[in-house]
Amino acid sequence: MEVDDVTVRFGALTALSGVSLRAEPGTVHAVIGPNGAGKSTLFNVISGVYRASAGSVRLGGTTLTGRRPHRITALGVGRAFQNMAASPSESVEENIMLGRHLLTRAGFVGSGLKLPWAVREQRLHRARVVEIAQFVGLGHLLDRPLGILSYGDRKRVEVARALATEPRVLLLDEPVAGMNAAETLRMSEIVLSVRESLGITVLLVEHDMSMIMSVADRISVLDFGRLIADGTPAQIQNDPAVIAAYLGTGTETGAAPAPAPATAPSP
Repeated sequence: MEVDDVTVRFGALTALSGVSLRAEPGTVHAVIGPNGAGKSTLFNVISGVYRASAGSVRLGGTTLTGRRPHRITALGVGRAFQNMAASPSESVEENIMLGRHLLTRAGFVGSGLKLPWAVREQRLHRARVVEIAQFVGLGHLLDRPLGILSYGDRKRVEVARALATEPRVLLLDEPVAGMNAAETLRMSEIVLSVRESLGITVLLVEHDMSMIMSVADRISVLDFGRLIADGTPAQIQNDPAVIAAYLGTGTETGAAPAPAPATAPSP
């Protein structure tokens, strides 16, 4: 996944200014920065929700810039949103099945008439949903209504639905926001398993610096819409510009520079 010199303007406001980054295949690449730094705008450009004023986004040799969101999803970019867009009255299985929509060939007529080939296809999709649910630890909850699940389980359903699109790149927008320590650890394990077991590239936006430092192979840092640093977790943790803009200096209490708590302060 390559983001090349992307700029986004909303009238007189420049939300992103010449941002470039490269997420290598099979890695976890984190994007961090203070609130309002442009992280969600970057994800919206990658997934086709926003159009870039300049620059381009490519996945392998395919240009994503200018394509509609459903076409970008079909090309291999899955996204789990911070605010869960799910149906609380439907089961976990049905919510994950929504991610298979673009992969389904049977139309309304074929499915409605229960033609043999449509039934076979539906059976294969549901089998894959079971596999994905088990992968994220939800196999025992497939028949439960989403609305009765814990917050952490609902967030895992959101990730499972994104995985159900069979992505080459998975965008995770603040996947542990609002989670307790145990839920955060479980989600961190899932992110690492997505990389290690499935070989999927993960592009991750998150404020929980402990989680970021434990899962990321590389980190890009945004501040006021500009890329101010890009490197390994160790490099980012000791970068003066990042410390000043985001991680904090720790001088208020005489402490040495250290990662910020779960929610980073605004600049």
